[in-house]
Amino acid sequence: MPGRVAVVGGGSSGIAGTKVLADAGFTDIVCFERRNVVGGLWYFMEKPATWADESCVNRSTVINTSKEFMAFSDYPMPEHYPNFCHNHMVEEYFLDYTKHFGVEKYIRFNSEVLLVKKHSTFDSTGRWEIKWLDHKTGQENTEVFDFVLIANGHHGAPNLPKFPGLENFKGKTMHSKEFKDATAYIGKRCGVVGIGNSGGDITSELSKYCQVFLSTRRGVWVMNRLAPNGLPWDYFFHNRFFWWLSNLIPEKIRGNNVKSSPLDHELYRLKSLTGPDSTHPTVNDELPNRIACGMVKVKPNIRQFTETGVVFEDGTMEDNIDLVVFATGYNIGYSFMEKGLLGDTSDNRLKLYKRMWIPDLPHQTLAFLGAIQPLGAIFPISELQARLAAQVFKGEVRLPSPKQMKQDLAKHDAKVRKRYVPTQRHTFQVDWLPFMDELASLAGCKPNLAWVLLTDPVLFLSLAFGPGTPYQYRLYGPNSWPGARNAQLTVMDRIQKPFQTRPLPKADHGNNRSWLPTIGAVTLLASVAFYGVQYAQARDIKIWDWDLLQTISFKK
Repeated sequence: MPGRVAVVGGGSSGIAGTKVLADAGFTDIVCFERRNVVGGLWYFMEKPATWADESCVNRSTVINTSKEFMAFSDYPMPEHYPNFCHNHMVEEYFLDYTKHFGVEKYIRFNSEVLLVKKHSTFDSTGRWEIKWLDHKTGQENTEVFDFVLIANGHHGAPNLPKFPGLENFKGKTMHSKEFKDATAYIGKRCGVVGIGNSGGDITSELSKYCQVFLSTRRGVWVMNRLAPNGLPWDYFFHNRFFWWLSNLIPEKIRGNNVKSSPLDHELYRLKSLTGPDSTHPTVNDELPNRIACGMVKVKPNIRQFTETGVVFEDGTMEDNIDLVVFATGYNIGYSFMEKGLLGDTSDNRLKLYKRMWIPDLPHQTLAFLGAIQPLGAIFPISELQARLAAQVFKGEVRLPSPKQMKQDLAKHDAKVRKRYVPTQRHTFQVDWLPFMDELASLAGCKPNLAWVLLTDPVLFLSLAFGPGTPYQYRLYGPNSWPGARNAQLTVMDRIQKPFQTRPLPKADHGNNRSWLPTIGAVTLLASVAFYGVQYAQARDIKIWDWDLLQTISFKK
């Protein structure tokens, strides 16, 4: 088999990448993990992080994407798991995955990568030299690899803003990565700066026990985890028909999905300065309730700190503040990468083709996994990226020329800049299902819907109008999985299973699996009607004319 492969990181991307490489026939694989356990960000640590660029979830973190869309493509999460899992279940899933597929034997724990650089023979061989530290012995080692997967995530060094007077503030300050739980702050007055997913989660948690002042520069659009009927939001959002239709609908109208939600963003003072489609939404069910009960007060950006409080840009002040948490994101950093290899990353922009490949490398023997920000789970995207990388490493897939890769990258970046607010948060955005299809097309595992329609109409209905799960990318192509069809068609069974905790009066509800085509048809008709009416209203088009109808008579 062609050469040695190094995988940097044993988190969600690293374990998936390692497993995929083994599936592809690589036998000499080393997955470097500097801790003594897999899981990365999802392994909760009671103690503060050992490394400056290390992060983890807090004690109460629940995932924002449902289990069917965060699962790896050939390993559905257990049916009894709730649709939105607590972090300890996510970690348990990773442990089960590594054990089930024998990934553990490739992982070198307590091994920190210090440097990844081109080997002296790179120009002719494409090989890489990796220097790493053994934390058990304290010894530094150097090894040579033919291929490298960088899979340690994009949550690097904390991005800490600077405010006048902050150096004189006597209360406690921390970045969101340091926050564990709210038990130490019961009865306190706290501030949270930033209203992304971390800021929303921390605000909701703190406000159960203390008063919170939530500071935001631009506002935010809040999404619930649950659709109106109680099903997971991504069951409907990651839907091929939805995306086909959305390409025909102006951005302004697409945003009405969020604007027309039950939450009045203007009333709750959450309304963003920009439209719903131009910023990454915050997925949070509790925040509106905490605002409604007065335990969270939404404030504008901070103007300055005093010794004991905070002055906001609207001139208001809150005094006697005990804690301020900066949920202000991260600076992307791969400090172990050879200097100059990634270019300038000061604005958090990585110039990577398909968020994976450095275009100018003469040998495409190094790839990144998970360097993305989708509205959806990263886990299956990283897995699909790894499948593509394995094929490129083996010579089964040929990447475009450097010029073509740069053109594709420029096109993608221009689209992102046009659509999103220019912030560090919006530098590597992708739309989940369309991006998965892009990767799958390159990897040769995207379902051919025309062929599926002719050969398997039931499966076609599911793929075209039902949930766009990761399992669909194991139906055909390299490393297909015999269980993929059943996994795709039984999504609703696994969604319903965790709710079945008490018996109900007997009633004939029909076959649950028949819901898929029904939901597909309803989604089709409802979407056409909803967007059609809004499109007509936006264009001031009269859909019907009652005066004209009243003048029509029907004669024999």
